[in-house]
Amino acid sequence: MSSKNHTKANHLLARLCSILILSAIFMQTLTAYPQSAYARGTGGIKGNNLPAGYVTDRQMKLANPWTGTNETPLFDVMRKAQNGQKVTIAFIGGSITKGTMSNGTRDKSMNKKLTYVDYFADWWYKKFPRADLRFINAGISATDSYLGVHRVQKDVLDKKPDLVVVEFAVNDKKTAYHKQAYENLIRKILGSPTKPAVMLLFMAKLNGWSCQLQQSEIGRHYHLPMLSYGNVMKDMIQQGIYTMEELSGDAIHPSALGYAVVGEILVRYLEEIAQKALGEAAYYKTPNSYVTSKKYENGKVLTCKDIKIKKMGTFEESSKSSVFPHNLTSASGSGDLTFTVTGKSIGIVFAQQINGRGGQFDVYVDGKKTAQIDADNSGGRHNKPGAVPCYSSNTKKTHTVRIVRNKKSKGQALTIYAVLVS
Repeated sequence: MSSKNHTKANHLLARLCSILILSAIFMQTLTAYPQSAYARGTGGIKGNNLPAGYVTDRQMKLANPWTGTNETPLFDVMRKAQNGQKVTIAFIGGSITKGTMSNGTRDKSMNKKLTYVDYFADWWYKKFPRADLRFINAGISATDSYLGVHRVQKDVLDKKPDLVVVEFAVNDKKTAYHKQAYENLIRKILGSPTKPAVMLLFMAKLNGWSCQLQQSEIGRHYHLPMLSYGNVMKDMIQQGIYTMEELSGDAIHPSALGYAVVGEILVRYLEEIAQKALGEAAYYKTPNSYVTSKKYENGKVLTCKDIKIKKMGTFEESSKSSVFPHNLTSASGSGDLTFTVTGKSIGIVFAQQINGRGGQFDVYVDGKKTAQIDADNSGGRHNKPGAVPCYSSNTKKTHTVRIVRNKKSKGQALTIYAVLVS
């Protein structure tokens, strides 16, 4: 080889070495800073439906920052499933529990478009293939824990669940009666004959709004497992991992990607619990004391056929709802419905209409105006049920309820779905 060619070969070898050195440095950099690649998600593990790769270990700590949790009831459910026994798992909440999904800008790349309930159920099927698993979805769109505490007996507890997941952080409001209703809902589940385990799920709107703080106070009092999608979602947006448009298409309901994030939070927590032995889990007895009061502990939903109607006024029997049977509707006129009902507390479930015909109706209990029903939901996305408390006392007795259209109301229509008593 000539000296000229030898020099060229040396230069080429030197360049090649430089490239190899730079590549090694680059790979070390990627290893040192994994956050540049994390949380992109696989959409599933080895072909099944369990989500993975969306949530980091640090974010799991954000999802579950509470201590003093009583994990024993949840482990007992898993032991029952492992023994091949019948296990019934129920979910109660609003539209997010029901499975309403918005369209996110990244959803086309998702392998699966499943809800959190789907992911939750799939984990149990995969983990306990010998178990006789039953799942109950008692989610109803646009409903809150005030209605939930009155319907939980029929919709959930009569099915004798072993585990109940509660999700009302988006639909509840930061009011005293919602706080009371939520606590009474939790205690009603805990005190039911099957003594089910209870998990609390805190969802949130994209703007961060949620009743998590109010509801987690209840959860801490009863030492319940609690998981926050809201905490993780906020961190993901702040860190630039996902955009708001990727996690939700309507700022309220998760996209397929958003549900995958919720799903991973849930299944990773369940997997952690499954790996623990019963003796390692701290046990806390359900406290006798309340954070609020036992106002709604005996709550139930009465159809319009269950109440004693004294005067129909302009109301007529109708079937406007597929969820609540036997409705009463006043399409025009003054309304002026009068009926009697027995209980300590009384509430009305009604239709909130988007057609502009919904009116404002005053509620009188024993001759005194106690509440107003606003059936107008103009500008909303869809008709939805509303629930308003109308009366409360410490004594159970029979009350006369009158519902009449407010004289200033432009809308004339009202459909009553049900009456809540406790």
